[in-house]
Amino acid sequence: MQALKTADPFHTGGWSLERTTDPYRVFALCFYHAGDIHEFRQWLLHIFLFIERFEGQTKVPPFTLCCAFMAIDSVIDAAHYIYENELEPHHQPDLSTVAAEPLPGQQQFASYFIEEEQVDIRKVIEQFFTYQTWDEWKSDLSLVLYNGVTEHAVGVELDEFSVWYYLMKLLEAAYIQSRGVVIYELCGFTEP
Repeated sequence: MQALKTADPFHTGGWSLERTTDPYRVFALCFYHAGDIHEFRQWLLHIFLFIERFEGQTKVPPFTLCCAFMAIDSVIDAAHYIYENELEPHHQPDLSTVAAEPLPGQQQFASYFIEEEQVDIRKVIEQFFTYQTWDEWKSDLSLVLYNGVTEHAVGVELDEFSVWYYLMKLLEAAYIQSRGVVIYELCGFTEP
């Protein structure tokens, strides 16, 4: 198992004000501090549509996008650590949230999954890093963020649909895995 060399290996301290060495906790922090799964879906779809049109987007504020992308970057780092070290989840996710009816105007939590992926986040992570390496994901994420915060569109050499698809699958798997994880406030409470 790869040893962690820092108290903040997944770079969560900048956007969640909490440093963690637990890759599965990164998932919970992402959706507690940076936005819910429905917001991530909307932001990413919006940005990818503007990349496809070669236009700069102005709907989502740059600060919001920067925070969201810092959280996504941490989720990718945590997923890579899980992938490289073949770590098992702390608990089985509550799949009743997957089967629950979505709120009006929103998609079901696991709308991009095939059934066997719902019970094993490691399969989703394996497919994510089989599609592209960690370095390629980081590079693509930087290009997408740049196109989201600049007013001038730049030509991007990537398969927008596939990057969006695999990124959403990872985020949805992280969301489902984080369901039921308690996030403690930073005002003196500690984890049991």
